Amino acid sequence: MQILSQRSLILDYLAHNGYPKTARAFIRDSAVRHIGVDGDEFMQPQTASGLGPSTSELMESTLKQAELRKQIRTELRCGRISEATILLDKYFPDVLSLSNPLRFEDTLVPSSNMDFLAPNSVYPSHLVLNLRIQTFVEACRTTPLACPPDCAHNSSSASSTEVPDLIDKQTALLNSAQKLYPLVKMLPSEQDISRYKKELESVIGLLAYPVPEESPVSEYLTQERRDAVAAQIDYAILYHAKRPVISYLELYARYTSTILGILNNSGVKPPSSLIAPSSTAKVTPHFKGRQDTQETYSSFNFQEFVNAS
Repeated sequence: MQILSQRSLILDYLAHNGYPKTARAFIRDSAVRHIGVDGDEFMQPQTASGLGPSTSELMESTLKQAELRKQIRTELRCGRISEATILLDKYFPDVLSLSNPLRFEDTLVPSSNMDFLAPNSVYPSHLVLNLRIQTFVEACRTTPLACPPDCAHNSSSASSTEVPDLIDKQTALLNSAQKLYPLVKMLPSEQDISRYKKELESVIGLLAYPVPEESPVSEYLTQERRDAVAAQIDYAILYHAKRPVISYLELYARYTSTILGILNNSGVKPPSSLIAPSSTAKVTPHFKGRQDTQETYSSFNFQEFVNAS
């Protein structure tokens, strides 16, 4: 597992979670400054960022990628699938590429690797099908779903609000549904094909209801569904860019929490230098009523760790 400095951890977190402006401000404000002979502060021209020329260029590239990822997530979370697909094809063409398909075994990482794995498939045929299904879902809506508050500032134009003729709309939706099945046949395994066929049966059920938002399959029309698709695409972008799917700060927090939990469950006593002020008292089974204070590793609380830093 890669170990990063505190400054690099912060930058990685900001870039990963889509805060490029904050990351640039942090680079500027945390840069190493020097004092001139006249007592004024200055920064070396070639290392103004404090990262060094090559590292600084790499970070700027990462921040630009973060901006694009955030834009794509916003489009997907607002139901603008076509706009998101255009951005993917332009800036991250490998993510949805079916002409040069990624081998399924290439998406699997050896268990010895400490990096966090994407919780969803990054296989192109899965992603293309999920986007097409979501396009169909968005077309079935009869009640618009507002963008999340954190995406409201986005300047991208909203989808057309024109109401087509009901028969024309149903015909277009049926044609769209029929085109989903050939994509299912392109999936990498028979198990996936069988699973997605069942999924399509449920999704196409939206056509049977005048107001699908009030139907038994209304779960496909929720914001949670949009968010899940956006998260999967974001993971795929990071995977194809050979970047971790979560920030190193989150990875370290999970790793630390897991290790401390294992030590506690195993009854390992920490060194005296690490004993927390609050220790746990346990009743000794051999002497009823007697309590022996047994020092243990305190559980890791990330918020408390940040507040104490």
